[in-house]
Amino acid sequence: MREAAYITANLFKTEHLKVLNETINQNIVKGSDQPSGGAIKSSQVKFIRLMSIQKLILPFIDFIMTTNTHHYGFDLFPLAPSKTLNYNTYQINEEYTWHVDATMHSPVRDIKLTCLLNCSTEKYDGGDLYIFRDGEKKVENFYPGTAVIFPSFMHHKVEKITSGSRATLAIWMDGPKFR
Repeated sequence: MREAAYITANLFKTEHLKVLNETINQNIVKGSDQPSGGAIKSSQVKFIRLMSIQKLILPFIDFIMTTNTHHYGFDLFPLAPSKTLNYNTYQINEEYTWHVDATMHSPVRDIKLTCLLNCSTEKYDGGDLYIFRDGEKKVENFYPGTAVIFPSFMHHKVEKITSGSRATLAIWMDGPKFR
């Protein structure tokens, strides 16, 4: 197992997040989302193509590639501008119970990294992200403007929001099948 369970970095200020959220909401595309096997997912999911926001999230993309190079070393496919990203919003009492993102039924590729950017611009309570590695571990310092990256085969959950709302942008990095 790789040494790092997860890696975080503070990347954006609130003013930048407001522009990003507005751009996302102006460029929503159709898509579908199914919760990972057996999990409860009550958040709202919207979809956006990378090309619509790529310039706005370049520091996030750079953080993803640098983190993979220095901490995980996974063989990843390049990010295509047409890639669809998930924009998840959580309101009061919404959650996503324990799940993994790596489940994929492709004979040629696997989802290898889960990369989340906290796009929230308002205060919220609850909605903590937990990863399971040698027990439940709360992801510390996952504040608005912060990104977190972890292997997609790790179980994780988002606890219920108790006040306010939480927004995250998810990029799943995939690559050739694990061997």
